[in-house]
Amino acid sequence: MTLQQRLHNSQWRSLLSGADNIYFAPHIPVKKLQGAMTYISAAIKPQDIVMLIDDTVFGSAKDGLCLTETELFFKEGFGEVYQFLFMQIQRVEADLGIINHGLLINGTHTLNFSQLDKGTVRALAGLLNELCQPPQQQQQTQTHQKEKVQLNVMHYLFAYFITYPTGQWSEASQRALTDYFAKLKNPDVNQSIAYLIQQPPYTDYEDLLHGLAELKVEMSYEARMQMIESLVYVMALGQIDQEQAQRFMVQLCRVTGVSPAVWADLVDAVYGGMQQDGQHADVPLTDEQHQACKLLDISPERLSEQSLQTAYRKKMAEFHPDQYQQLPEAVRQLIEQQAQQLNQARSILKDYLNI
Repeated sequence: MTLQQRLHNSQWRSLLSGADNIYFAPHIPVKKLQGAMTYISAAIKPQDIVMLIDDTVFGSAKDGLCLTETELFFKEGFGEVYQFLFMQIQRVEADLGIINHGLLINGTHTLNFSQLDKGTVRALAGLLNELCQPPQQQQQTQTHQKEKVQLNVMHYLFAYFITYPTGQWSEASQRALTDYFAKLKNPDVNQSIAYLIQQPPYTDYEDLLHGLAELKVEMSYEARMQMIESLVYVMALGQIDQEQAQRFMVQLCRVTGVSPAVWADLVDAVYGGMQQDGQHADVPLTDEQHQACKLLDISPERLSEQSLQTAYRKKMAEFHPDQYQQLPEAVRQLIEQQAQQLNQARSILKDYLNI
């Protein structure tokens, strides 16, 4: 498969195509090609260019980036020309500054752009990392990278919310975040959090939302719902005002495409549960109670009257009779049995909570 074909099939192309200064062959304007040829090797012909980024203010394309089947060329305004063979590139990182944003090649060479925003630079880094891999390694590596990017964005959001009141780490916030992730028993995650709490909290909330929006297409609806639930829990750990937490939750729902109606009582449930923390901490759940929590998708650590009520409503909404009137009788009976199991699970947990 040629590099141009890989460009066409790349998940990153759709994110980059929206920029008005990024072009893909065969739709690169002739004037742009002519401008780019001023800094590209004389051995390269205009038809060899498969992607072009014009990083000039007036559109001459005499500064920017070009890709051929085997090489990357870059020219910064009033700067030198860089040329890399793809086989020489081991990794590409987004280097995001206050004004200019760039790419860090192999940890040593920085390619600064003046006309690209943060989101575009991040997508460009993702594309180049993909193109620099042998095709047979792409699928496995792409899956790993997606998971890593998702975790990074989530971790930074966790750090943002848990330090929101002060904008800096405290012993309490560091301990709360560490304890929260320790429950996952994932060494890689724990290592990432240990590093994160040693760094100043990332305070560009709009940038974090932008990164979250880019992940939307990579995450299932259920995963996005679970993420929002976890973030609201961290807001409570960070002692964010409940009204502010509600506003944050609505923003997160909007960015991730999750209906706020699904989580109408989420903030009340989480904050109410936090207030009741410790009430049942010394009373371990029985196997039956654990099974009831599992059936209702409630984390035992978050079990409270509010969380039980919210989870029960959400689950029962899936079994509304109007949705199944056209199904065979046997199927309807099975659905009714599942609804009865939910009722029984709620009853078991209500007894545990003494409500």
